[in-house]
Amino acid sequence: ITSSTAESVSEALSYCELKNAEALVLLMDTPGGMLDATETITKTMERSRVPVVVYIYPVGAKGWSAGTFILLASHVAAMAPHTIIGSAQPVQVSPTGGSEPVKDTKIINALVKTAQESAKMHGRNETAAKLFITENLNLNDEEAYKYGVVEIRASNLDELLTLMDGRTVKTSYGEATMRTKGATVTQFSASLR
Repeated sequence: ITSSTAESVSEALSYCELKNAEALVLLMDTPGGMLDATETITKTMERSRVPVVVYIYPVGAKGWSAGTFILLASHVAAMAPHTIIGSAQPVQVSPTGGSEPVKDTKIINALVKTAQESAKMHGRNETAAKLFITENLNLNDEEAYKYGVVEIRASNLDELLTLMDGRTVKTSYGEATMRTKGATVTQFSASLR
């Protein structure tokens, strides 16, 4: 998750708004990334008129660290079988290439509250949101569904679109009911920039 990822998400949402899309589905498989890029992405999603779905995909994918923050901020959180989310304690990377966990309570407390508020906003498990950061909790798709961190478990994109169909979510512009069963899927590619 980098600044170019944040720019790509912003471009994709602008495209979705222009096309009156039912939703933007972000396929995610990431070990994590930069905190400032993550904050940009979550703010962009939270302010979007178009519902944003974060789907940890394909089988075996991970949505660790920054990916977990982004999933918590999504309007719909979904995971494919045998995928994992969690391990969201921030790390500081040194200029020499090493890294170490951030233990500054000011930063940790701010991130915990941010994650919990995202979870609360979307009716998700606030305790798990905290533990992703403070204990580096990891959950697979079955556990995440069982504990109310994700709403959908789907094997592929078609199944996800079917399971999302008719779901009503709250966006910053009000409620939106998604009509996604059998929807045309447009793959979005970021601009050359």
